[in-house]
Amino acid sequence: MTPAVTFREQEPGDTGFLQRLFAAGLESSLGLHAWPERERAFVVGMQYEARERDWAQRCPPGRLEIIEVDGAPAGRLRLSRPDTDGTRRVIDLAIAPEHRQRGLATRALTRCTGPLSLNVARTNLPAQRLYTRLGFRPRGGDELDLFLHRQADWRSITHDVATTAPLRNQRGGP
Repeated sequence: MTPAVTFREQEPGDTGFLQRLFAAGLESSLGLHAWPERERAFVVGMQYEARERDWAQRCPPGRLEIIEVDGAPAGRLRLSRPDTDGTRRVIDLAIAPEHRQRGLATRALTRCTGPLSLNVARTNLPAQRLYTRLGFRPRGGDELDLFLHRQADWRSITHDVATTAPLRNQRGGP
C-alpha cells in the first residue's frame, strides 16, 4: 500500500519533531552522536532556537509546512514571502533520515508555483542532483554554497541526462 503524503501548516505542537529533525542534521555534521545525551540535548536546543530566531528576524515566513507520511511528521518546508519579482526563497527543506529517498522533497518542491531560489551546500551532491532535476539553475555562489534559481515555467524546460549532473565550480555573486 502506498503511504499517504500530506502537507499541513506548521503548528506550535510541532516543536519537538522540528528539534529532532534539526538534531538529525546537526549530529552528522558535528559528530554529536558520540556526546553524552544531556550535552547533546543542550547544544541541539540552543542551536535550534538560535536558528529559528535568526530566520524569523531575517526572513519572515510566507509558508511553514509539515510534510506528513501516513499522518506522522516526516519533514518541513519553509518558504519566504514572495519578493518584488514574485520569487520565494526556500529557507528550509528537511526530510527525516528514515523518510529520505522516497520522493518527499520532490513532492514538496513541485507543489510550489512561481519562481524559487535557494542555497545548497557545495558538498551536498544528492541535493544538487534533486534541484537540477527540478529545474533549478546556478545563479552564483560563494565558498560554501551554490545559489540556485528556478523559473516559474520550469516544467516547460526540457531535461536531459547532461543537465542532471551535480553543479560544481560555479563561483560569483547572486
